[in-house]
Amino acid sequence: MSRIYFRCVPFDKGQVTLALESGVDGVIVPRARVEQVAGLSRCPVWADEDVAVAALTAKADEEAVLARLKNGERVALARGWEVIPVENLLAQSDAVLAEAGNLDEARLAAGILERGVDGIVVLDKTPFYAEMGGQVADHGVITCGGAKFEVNNVQKNKGGKFMHTGKVIHGSFQLGDTVTASIDVERRMAIRRGHTATHLLDAALKAVLGDHVHQAGSLVEPDRLRFDFTHFESITPEQLLAVDTFVNDAILRGIPVVTEVLPIEEAKKKGAVAMFGEKYGDVVRVVEMGEVSMEFCGGTHLDNTAKVGLFRIKSEGSVASGVRRIEAITGKQTLEELRSGQERLIRAAQLLKTTSNELESRIGGMLSEMKEIKSQLEKFKEQASLGEARTFLTSAKEVKGLKLVTAQRDGMDANALRKLGDFLRDKEPKIVGVLASVKDGKVTLLAVCGKEAVASGIKAGDIIKAIAPICGGKGGGKPDSAMGGGTEVSKVDDALAAVDDLILSKLG
Repeated sequence: MSRIYFRCVPFDKGQVTLALESGVDGVIVPRARVEQVAGLSRCPVWADEDVAVAALTAKADEEAVLARLKNGERVALARGWEVIPVENLLAQSDAVLAEAGNLDEARLAAGILERGVDGIVVLDKTPFYAEMGGQVADHGVITCGGAKFEVNNVQKNKGGKFMHTGKVIHGSFQLGDTVTASIDVERRMAIRRGHTATHLLDAALKAVLGDHVHQAGSLVEPDRLRFDFTHFESITPEQLLAVDTFVNDAILRGIPVVTEVLPIEEAKKKGAVAMFGEKYGDVVRVVEMGEVSMEFCGGTHLDNTAKVGLFRIKSEGSVASGVRRIEAITGKQTLEELRSGQERLIRAAQLLKTTSNELESRIGGMLSEMKEIKSQLEKFKEQASLGEARTFLTSAKEVKGLKLVTAQRDGMDANALRKLGDFLRDKEPKIVGVLASVKDGKVTLLAVCGKEAVASGIKAGDIIKAIAPICGGKGGGKPDSAMGGGTEVSKVDDALAAVDDLILSKLG
């Protein structure tokens, strides 16, 4: 991309200020003035002493300049340079500065675009659509003889000029060249599908949700669209289905798309819908799709709704207060998704050894089987836990007439631990049981006390309140059952070991 640097040596503050106000890309001044000028603008300010001036009088000069550029030095080509050597340098470096002594020389230098260089081509007229109104720009190529410039973006500047951004693929371009501009027709067609579908979607939302719906923003890409609209509540699945059906019905009807340029008052009388909050001139472009849609629009569209192909809503949700967003796909994108979905369906059916038509019932049967297996597994786990609880009772330690059990069983959740504790408490009135489990890096503690243990002054809640802090946690509960937790896994043994002394101190 061409850049303009202003060299002001000897220094003149007035000239520098004027250059900065004119929008130059950089300034070159004596080293003593760099700091002063840097305070006036955000653009680069170079010391003149750091910019070498090199003359191009021979091939060796060209090679020497290239070597210095690759070494990171700043080099300006002295006046008298020719286009071909500059083009050769630009092909290998975009850091080339060419000194210009007048406007014609500046135009010539700025007008050179060489292979591999990013740049902007400005045309007096163009077939390319510049990004606006939510529709992305056309892509394509600009050619001149053997030269080729690949366009990847187009913007319209404040002066009404169309700025084609891209890269030179081969050859070179100069200011004043006569060129051929060609858009990517397939990409344009995909964008037209998306934009035409956007109009149908707007109409569908108004028909299903109400006339309060207004467009709040949009993005139209090849076979893909995003549409923001005003609506005060969530859209139900039934409403979303109705919107999808409305759009696809309009597509299947094959409605002609008619475009007219009309005086704005005539367009309004005709019933054309303007985008909410948008400003329009005296003459507007109206896009009409039968009785379904009639809107002001400057974008590209199909000549018949049938060419949209398939339409599918991908997502819907809120993006701001009172504003919702629908994302949808059309054309080839929809076909690709349907094809991909069908392939996944077939593969799933093959894995389950059934057909696509029988897949739903097969999955339903498997879910029922899994539910039954899960139920049986839970029963098995419960029985195993109860069996373990019986083992705890037989190995319980006698402490002044009570039976004390402390144990750690990792991997159990709070519910499983509680069932184990309830069994101990209900089976043995003299039981004082403290159980611990470590799962997912967290400690769960449970204390249970039988009727006789509670009557003797031992309370489960007091036990948990005493030992949970040892594991870096807290807890509590009722006299006969209490739970707590912690995060210090390494302290579980210490917490269980503290139970014996705690019980002895309570019993005196």
